[in-house]
Amino acid sequence: MKKLIYTTLIILFCISAADAQNEGKDIPRKVPTLYGHTFPSLDHSKSSFISTSLKANLGFGITSPLKISGLKIGDHELYSFEGQILFLNMEVEYQQRFNKWLSMNISFSMTGRIGTDMSTILADGVNTIKGGSIGWLFRIKQSKRFNLSGAIDLKNYTGSFISVSKYFEDVINDVPNPRVVNNVPSMSIGGGLYGAYAFSPVFGLQFHGEYSYGESFVRGSSDGFFSVGFLGDADFMPVHNVPVGLAFGYTFSSAPDIVTTEGGTAGLITGKVGYTGSDQFELGIQYTYYNIKLESVENKASVSNFLLFMKFYF
Repeated sequence: MKKLIYTTLIILFCISAADAQNEGKDIPRKVPTLYGHTFPSLDHSKSSFISTSLKANLGFGITSPLKISGLKIGDHELYSFEGQILFLNMEVEYQQRFNKWLSMNISFSMTGRIGTDMSTILADGVNTIKGGSIGWLFRIKQSKRFNLSGAIDLKNYTGSFISVSKYFEDVINDVPNPRVVNNVPSMSIGGGLYGAYAFSPVFGLQFHGEYSYGESFVRGSSDGFFSVGFLGDADFMPVHNVPVGLAFGYTFSSAPDIVTTEGGTAGLITGKVGYTGSDQFELGIQYTYYNIKLESVENKASVSNFLLFMKFYF
């Protein structure tokens, strides 16, 4: 009985001593931090930090009013009208940290666009792209203020494109096997560099460069795709004790899940407002403005997209 009491007292003493030691130490933050600065994550760009995390995004976007000259079937133009295109996108990503220099990530995403009325649906169709990726993130260098990582990714997507106008055009032009719905698989492999630099506990900068090669969403063709960008941010929590972070960035990309079947490039201007009062999760609203090419209009269409961003660290 006495041995049990003594053993219990020793265990309680050890726990109390450990708690007392922890009170004098800074508990490491789970969110990405350098030099006391917390770095926000962003859609369309991978974080350079090795961590275990779960990310979930849900976005909604719409174009400015589009003046569509008309549907051309052969050499004839049937009608013209104005309309808008609606965009929806979501992504879920899990990243598992194995050690301080290596992690693996798995993601699933879906994007779609559809006209806001029957006229724009007939002109632009209904397009969806869904699929996932698996990749490895490895640390190259880390110091007190700077972090640099590299990544290798394998992506596999399927595009589903519904176009009534294209079907009738193919019928009139005697195209073999005309279809209303075209399902096109796309697989690519690539890599990139991702970095972060802390100027102070308040201000930080992130940057990335990616390149991949694989199948495009034009059946039977392959191409190279790239993305480069930067993100500057300010976190007012460390100095002013205000749990608000602001970020502003620019990304130049030819990724097929952004430009879809029309190809080309897009310049994405992004701003984000986030909550920075937690060391275990990120929460924010992201706004992105960009221009893309659409088959239904001559000039590029401008898109405004709002996205709810959530990321949890374990």
